[in-house]
Amino acid sequence: MITTPPTAILFDLDNTLFNRVAAFLGVAGDFYAEFLASSASVGREEAVALMVEWDDDGYSNRAEMRDAWLGQWPEAGLDLDAFNSWYRRTMDRRSGPDASVNDFLAELNRAGMPWGIVTNGSRNQRTKFRTTGLSELTSTVIISEEQGYAKPDPRIYRDALTALGLTSPEGVLFVGDNPVTDINGARAFGMRTAWVTRGKQFPAELHPPDHVIERVTDLRGLLGL
Repeated sequence: MITTPPTAILFDLDNTLFNRVAAFLGVAGDFYAEFLASSASVGREEAVALMVEWDDDGYSNRAEMRDAWLGQWPEAGLDLDAFNSWYRRTMDRRSGPDASVNDFLAELNRAGMPWGIVTNGSRNQRTKFRTTGLSELTSTVIISEEQGYAKPDPRIYRDALTALGLTSPEGVLFVGDNPVTDINGARAFGMRTAWVTRGKQFPAELHPPDHVIERVTDLRGLLGL
């Protein structure tokens, strides 16, 4: 348990509050079923593995990723605009609420704990914010494309504190899955950290997080909820 409760909590979005891995696997499977299965030019397992590789856990250049899909499988019959429309629509459909996470965040609200979201990504994250039900739980969401800088730039953490009405990072807990942009960046800014492992090992060359958890809901025990 955290002996001194945080003054506020900031969360990453993808693969922290929202299981992006599962959503993307759903999108890749849908692409195969809709556009590739009938051609039998590639097996489902192989195709999905390629899409996951090109996606690079969401960190790849989006334009290059889409060029790879369309270049590899012209039989899909999609131009770039059609693909972009299909991808956004399908990802939105796959980005549903995580009831256990949202219940936990509702507990934070009932406990009077200030919290918000800081995410790297495009303005399309706003749609995900709505489809996951998170928009009903907090109005504090900071998106890198809207701010003009991304984690681990200290300015984005400062913007999040300002949005919560805070002036100091002291006592604020940052929760995320990326060791560099979430944990190392937040620590350098002066916040405490909780790393969502996703079954991985924390890089030995980085300063370790203050807390290690498997899922965001594990914070219940740390916070004494």
